[in-house]
Amino acid sequence: MFCKVVFDVPLDRDFDYHIPPELEAQVQPGVRVTAPFGPRLTAGLVVQVTPSCALQNIQIKDIVCVVDPRPVFGSDLFPLAQFIKKTWGGAIGQILFSLVPPQPYFKLQESPVPAPFTAKKDVSSFSSQQKAVFNELASAPAYEFYPVLLSGPAATGKTQLCLTLAELALQNCGQVLITVPDIVAAKDFIARAQQQFGAEYVFCWHSKTPLAQKKKYFSAVANGVPCVVIAMRSGILLPFKNLRLAVVLKEEDENYKQEENKPYYHLRDLALLRGQMHAAMVVFVSQTPSLEMFKLVQDGRVAHFQLTQKRPGADYTPQVKITAKRGEHSKYISDFLADQIRQNLTRKEPVLLILNRRGYSNAYYCLNCGEYARCKKCGAILSRENTPETGDFLLCKKCGAHEPLEQKCPKCSNLIFKSRGGGTQKIVTEVQKLFPQARILRLDSDTLKTKSGQGHEAPHAIYSGQADILIGTRLAASAATGGKITLFGVLDADLELDSPDFRASEKFGQLLFQLRYSAACVPGGRLIVQASGQDIYPFEYLVNNNWEEASRQELALREAFQYPPYVRLIRVTLKNKEYTELDKQTARLKALFKGCALEISGPVPCGKKTDKLKKEYLLFKLDNEQYFPAVAALDRLCTQDKKHPLKLSADPYDFY
Repeated sequence: MFCKVVFDVPLDRDFDYHIPPELEAQVQPGVRVTAPFGPRLTAGLVVQVTPSCALQNIQIKDIVCVVDPRPVFGSDLFPLAQFIKKTWGGAIGQILFSLVPPQPYFKLQESPVPAPFTAKKDVSSFSSQQKAVFNELASAPAYEFYPVLLSGPAATGKTQLCLTLAELALQNCGQVLITVPDIVAAKDFIARAQQQFGAEYVFCWHSKTPLAQKKKYFSAVANGVPCVVIAMRSGILLPFKNLRLAVVLKEEDENYKQEENKPYYHLRDLALLRGQMHAAMVVFVSQTPSLEMFKLVQDGRVAHFQLTQKRPGADYTPQVKITAKRGEHSKYISDFLADQIRQNLTRKEPVLLILNRRGYSNAYYCLNCGEYARCKKCGAILSRENTPETGDFLLCKKCGAHEPLEQKCPKCSNLIFKSRGGGTQKIVTEVQKLFPQARILRLDSDTLKTKSGQGHEAPHAIYSGQADILIGTRLAASAATGGKITLFGVLDADLELDSPDFRASEKFGQLLFQLRYSAACVPGGRLIVQASGQDIYPFEYLVNNNWEEASRQELALREAFQYPPYVRLIRVTLKNKEYTELDKQTARLKALFKGCALEISGPVPCGKKTDKLKKEYLLFKLDNEQYFPAVAALDRLCTQDKKHPLKLSADPYDFY
């Protein structure tokens, strides 16, 4: 007997091994084995067992031992791995080992089964609308794939409804997966789930979970133990045996796309696939659903339920105001916003200020009126760059166009421009000057990495009255909920909208509507947006609280300009020591795929200034028929061409 084995290496192939007679009964597809690979013994995964081997006149090595008494993952292991490879690329061995980690890290153990769970099913606090939706979902046929979008503003009971559905699944000895987009959101939600279900039923799966706990949870899930797994995006890769309900909270969040480390995937697609494989209910929850989800609803692939009835005491009409971006005493804070902050400090009510600075520390702006220099080709904001080869120049990070430093302001015809570096750190300094007595905290990805824990504790400090002003990126907007903050400020709408990302308008709209929903949960809630003008975004939808109409308009623009969800995108990042070599690589790729792509944009410089290698990316726009062959072809280039390394990012979310 022979078998084909894959290893956790960037080689997209399997290897043939002979099975010793004493191990034949133990070897089957899906079990891990130890086998000689190069000069050492290495953990591998069996993908196929055959009675003979096609290789002739070659000495076939023997399997040394079998690690698992049975396959760790269920029958959906190989279809899931193939779907990931087909959709986002990657070596099949690395994909499989992301689903079944190598021994000895996760050895299958016996798992104690908790006592039978009795669902409370307490719907007495539900609104009439909640009860109607709950009855509809609870009466859905068991063991049928049922994808659902549950949308509506804050305080309408979406999450509580999902937790009650999870009680029913747990009572029927099923497994439940509930995903949250980040650790900040996970902390409070885990405590809430443990209170509702009991700590023995709740498993926490994220990057901060200790390895010993992960081993325990992995075995329990693989053994089919009834549980509720609270996880970030990697939870979708767990070896569920009896998945009955999957809930994706804040489904629109971009953190659900994995493109930093292999394997690359999007949680939304894998949740739908695994729900279909397990014949389970999949519920996507959002205040502001993504356009991809709206398109699935329009196509009839996902059912849609809306909750609009808010809980008593959380249904206020907030004030929404669009103001200038600079004031008499500050080039970052308008006079109106400064006055509102002063009022809040007097009343001892907390303030949240948002600036999503990432990628724009060197935007080029007019010293007279504050207007940004814009690309003459596509209209995006230009940033000031410098290279030893070309010196100082202005770069469009959306289409890759270069322009000279000499610019004429399109608004006031001024010729004097300057680089602006207004990130969250700069805003903290500015606000401290304006309000020296205020207690200020910063919440962004940098503060979350620090050992002081300021980023993690910022929301708690706001709620407990230990801080007056919270300044941060969109991360702060998702963390700062709970009915304490009464003033929300977005400091620069122009920078939010003018980014290389075609989703910029959608993301900005989601941010605005989420802040508006939070402001509507407190008396006297206000949302102030600083912008260069009323025409840069359809603010009337924000004022009228109509996210669905704003989404329809954005979908129409996406269709007209051929962007997802109507076409597919692939981003290919190239890197080299010399720009001349990069130019040759990009020209070669463009020529190779010219006939199959609808459009190829770039090259666009990217990466950090501290990177040793120079980086550029090309953006391929393809229809559905072209997409999968293009992923396969580019994936082969990534593994075969070692002299010219490429990074393939299918369905990209990162454009910096």
